[in-house]
Amino acid sequence: MLLVQFAGTDGISSFAGSIFKAAGCSTGFASTMMAMIQLPFAASSVLLMDKTGRRPLLMVTATGACLGSILVGLGFLFQDYQQSKELTATLVFTGILVYSACFSAGMGGTPWVIMSEIFPINIKGQGGTLVTLANWFSSWIVTYSFNFIFQWSSAGSGSQHPNHA
Repeated sequence: MLLVQFAGTDGISSFAGSIFKAAGCSTGFASTMMAMIQLPFAASSVLLMDKTGRRPLLMVTATGACLGSILVGLGFLFQDYQQSKELTATLVFTGILVYSACFSAGMGGTPWVIMSEIFPINIKGQGGTLVTLANWFSSWIVTYSFNFIFQWSSAGSGSQHPNHA
């Protein structure tokens, strides 16, 4: 659960508009597309979880989310090197959509299913509570710190470099 949160999903979803704006994307269109892509991929996770297995689903979707993050980072790296704005906007938009699709397809729900299956019945309540606390606490850390990182590093978090503002 901690690793899923530290992958940055709450930072991305909370600050998507700012990320898209810094990349030169239309924030309304990009945010709408990001939201629209999540529902079908979350639904596909229901079908894929038992057919492929939990571990392969997590591995594939984590790899896809990593690829999406790399695309976003590259987009802002190119922006820092004064490359075309279209390239930055395209890479960031594509990267966030890939990240959102992969997160929704596996990393979003699968850890919760695993959590409900892993604890014996006699400690399921306490274990589930502890895991949920850890999940939301790490979510808070990511969301709180994202804005500082957003201002500090363009390629590292998806923001415009302060020298280029």
